[in-house]
Amino acid sequence: MSFDHLMQPREISSLALQIRHAYGYNKRALRPYKMYLTSLDEEKGPTCQVLKKDGGYDRWLMCKTVKHYVDVFGNKNVVYLTADSETVLETLDDNTTYIIGGLVDKNRYKGLCFEEAKKREVRTARLPIGKYLEGNSRKVVTVNQVFHMMLHFRETQDWEKSFLAVMPQRKGNTCRGDTKESCLCLHFTSHTS
Repeated sequence: MSFDHLMQPREISSLALQIRHAYGYNKRALRPYKMYLTSLDEEKGPTCQVLKKDGGYDRWLMCKTVKHYVDVFGNKNVVYLTADSETVLETLDDNTTYIIGGLVDKNRYKGLCFEEAKKREVRTARLPIGKYLEGNSRKVVTVNQVFHMMLHFRETQDWEKSFLAVMPQRKGNTCRGDTKESCLCLHFTSHTS
């Protein structure tokens, strides 16, 4: 969790909760991802310390490593998901590792994840939220929401349904008029298996 030093205690607790939610979604998924937590300091890392308070954390079925994601996966078949990317993610590739940056910052560090990926020569992409939804808020979502949307998309192959299933109703998100009529009204990394 290489961004721990940038977060306030409340943000660290929020990130830990988001990771717990993502893990729970993955356990219940029809087609789960192989999940990794990278850059993990299990001895002193604040996020890890909060996660360890969960009695089942030590039994979580995922890879936990101190290594940076580039040291684990390289940078060729890797895409860092960031709202700051100009590239829109249209589909998911089972041979690609998708990085979801573990940072809760209330937008204090805008562009940080994008710059991190650029520095490591890792491709970036953003979810196509604006293509399918219009709403009252910006298109930046939480770690668990991104993960949940990706799980939904993996099962349905439909971004619109995935976004509507995951995005909070209080945000006022509705389908864009120019999308399909079939609209029905949701540092860690994930690697597709």
